Amino acid sequence: MSLTISQARLHELLNVLVTAGSGDYDVRVRLEENEDALLDVEIGINYLLDDLIDRRDQNEAQEEELLTRARLLARQQDELVQALSTPVIVAWPGVLALPLVGRIDDARAATITSVLLGRVAAERATHVIVDLTGVAAIAGPTLPALLRMVRAIGLLGAQCLLTGIRADVAPQIVALCDADIHVRALAQLSDALALVLAEKGALAQPHK
Repeated sequence: MSLTISQARLHELLNVLVTAGSGDYDVRVRLEENEDALLDVEIGINYLLDDLIDRRDQNEAQEEELLTRARLLARQQDELVQALSTPVIVAWPGVLALPLVGRIDDARAATITSVLLGRVAAERATHVIVDLTGVAAIAGPTLPALLRMVRAIGLLGAQCLLTGIRADVAPQIVALCDADIHVRALAQLSDALALVLAEKGALAQPHK
């Protein structure tokens, strides 16, 4: 009878080990009042399973922390990319400058418009200078989006000036403009800034 009981306990012990080996550490060996060498093994396995659960929980907590950090880093990188792709500069109180660099597609045009209009409202800007000197290419459907941005800036009570317009882009702007859009263009950003400051009577004043 004793041999049969020992075999049953060994069978249960092996089942627990197999189950734990599959990743389920919640199983336990049933402990009975058997003062024999097998009892020490059963207790040891249960302790081992408790330790494995603790380590599993610690690993999961570390993985969650790493995932949270990764998400934060990704969000910070997205914010940095957006800031670099839409570098709105306060050139003078009430005067914003936006020097654009690289290729502008529809998605970037939408981001530019959203960020710029937010800054116009926040800064109570009266003038916005959009410099296109560093723009490598403007996708076909994107130019109308930029002109809509000019219209939106006007609706917020600010005047938009475009600088650095390439020779091949100028005819497109003329063709797309209607009576509701007045595009004021100058050769360079510095020309536009000088003109705006002259209109504000600020050229003789130090920049604060």
